[in-house]
Amino acid sequence: MIKKLIIYAVIGLLTGNTFAQQDYMYTRPGWFTFLKNIPGDMRDYTRDPLTKKNLWGLTAITVSTGLMIYYDDKLLDASNELSDQLGWSEQTNWRMEHIGDGYLQLYVASSLIGYGLYYNDNRALQSASQIFESVFAAGTIVQLLKHITGRESPFVATTPTGRWRFFPNQTDYHHRVPEFDAFPSGHISSITAMVVVLSENYPEYTFIKPLGYLAIGLNAIGMMNTGVHWMSDHPIGIALGYSFAKIAVKKGRTQIKTSIKTPPSFSIYPLFVSKDGFGIHMSLTL
Repeated sequence: MIKKLIIYAVIGLLTGNTFAQQDYMYTRPGWFTFLKNIPGDMRDYTRDPLTKKNLWGLTAITVSTGLMIYYDDKLLDASNELSDQLGWSEQTNWRMEHIGDGYLQLYVASSLIGYGLYYNDNRALQSASQIFESVFAAGTIVQLLKHITGRESPFVATTPTGRWRFFPNQTDYHHRVPEFDAFPSGHISSITAMVVVLSENYPEYTFIKPLGYLAIGLNAIGMMNTGVHWMSDHPIGIALGYSFAKIAVKKGRTQIKTSIKTPPSFSIYPLFVSKDGFGIHMSLTL
């Protein structure tokens, strides 16, 4: 409590801001709620990027992806050089790659389900459901884009930045998957979705965001160093995971209270007590 008051006081005195504390109610999800929500998530997702508030984000993703495609071979060389300088083994890069392969997400979600059932904690159960929901929803779009764009993975590339075969023959695709499935990255969308769900539902655990961002970065580098993905495969994957996680979180909880807290204020001013002298008045409002 004292620590919180100090933080409020310092920030309040410097900025004059107030603080809004939001509380949410989490409904208990059914076992297959995440699957039932996916069609609606798809509908919401197709609307969101076209809104004015998301236009800059969409533009940034498009421009960054285009620039990365142009420099992909150089970015790949830089990633491999960094790995060599740090002394990372192939095994290390392989482990970094598998951060986003779904097993970690399954482990975290399963742990939340176990905790939620044992302690009757709807927040934990909703978080698990939302992880499944956002991973599957984002993964559906990822797979659709992969089957449309047909981009070569780095380790089978026949051109410096990988050949693109738009609308490839699907029989060829399934027989020679690495030649067609680089863009975008499903691994990165999966780990991003999980990190966003956890950070949104458990904001009091401040380590989730930095640890999650580190995991996303390591996953991206690992996939480049193992030749599975190019750098430009990542921005859209991150955007998909982020967007579907936000949609899932919004559906899985209801805001029940927003309390405005004014930071403590401290005042000091002279207090005249007689014509011969004065005192000092001090007050602290909590």
